[in-house]
Amino acid sequence: MSRRKKALGRGLEALFPEDGAGRGKPVEVDVDLIDPNPYQPRRSWSEEELGALAASLEREGMLQPVVVRRRGERYQLIAGERRLRAARKAEMKSVPAIVREADERQLLALALVENMHRRDLGPLEKASALRRLSTEFGLKQEEVAEIVGMSRPAVSNLQRLLELPPEVRRLVAEGKLTMGHGRALLGLTDQKAMVRLGLMAARRGISVHDLEERVRKAGSGETRTGGRKASRRRVDPAVRKLEESLQRSLKTRVRVLGRGGSGKIEISYSSLDELDRILDIIAGRSD
Repeated sequence: MSRRKKALGRGLEALFPEDGAGRGKPVEVDVDLIDPNPYQPRRSWSEEELGALAASLEREGMLQPVVVRRRGERYQLIAGERRLRAARKAEMKSVPAIVREADERQLLALALVENMHRRDLGPLEKASALRRLSTEFGLKQEEVAEIVGMSRPAVSNLQRLLELPPEVRRLVAEGKLTMGHGRALLGLTDQKAMVRLGLMAARRGISVHDLEERVRKAGSGETRTGGRKASRRRVDPAVRKLEESLQRSLKTRVRVLGRGGSGKIEISYSSLDELDRILDIIAGRSD
């Protein structure tokens, strides 16, 4: 991996090692000439916070310039959308801006770096932005993690939230369920069960710990049922050998259930951390 790509998670100065994002004099740019960053992950903005920042800008001016890139006769925002929105709210005609060269990957990465650790950026907004960075530029999770300055498991956990049913994702987006609730529900394989438990957790205010316990019990019930069915079948020696091989690789209980050339593989796990470990091995990320 190049030094430039490794630097992406370390802020604007590291992203532009040749001259540094903090060098060079800001220039005044007409706010009407600045277009938004199309990769901005945030979808909602607090009018109260923007109003407070606008009042501060009216009193003290903009102390930290926004960062932009040239696009013909106009500019495209790289970083500083919150400040730019507040400046427009304060009816400022121009803002100080540092003009930098940036490709599409850097544009998306910088929008993520600027917003990723803000508390008001929701987990699903983060997850969608990370997925977009991964799919649009063909990056592995390890590369995405380096770019935004996060650990690979943290990136993986966020992206897995996108596997939740739409009804549950809506509850997370509305703040009625947390990321922890979403991760707990992913322990179920039945999406209807996810929705049912998710709605109940939101309605009753069930804690993440209690929800994990409910999911564990629901999963155990499904496993026990599958176990009773499996106990009545005669296990082919070749299948048993395959099960043992998978168990050695995954370091957990594995059952191969099938008939007539089709079937399924059941992989047991006892916690969400163990599930992450198993998924890493399956995806070839165990090294």
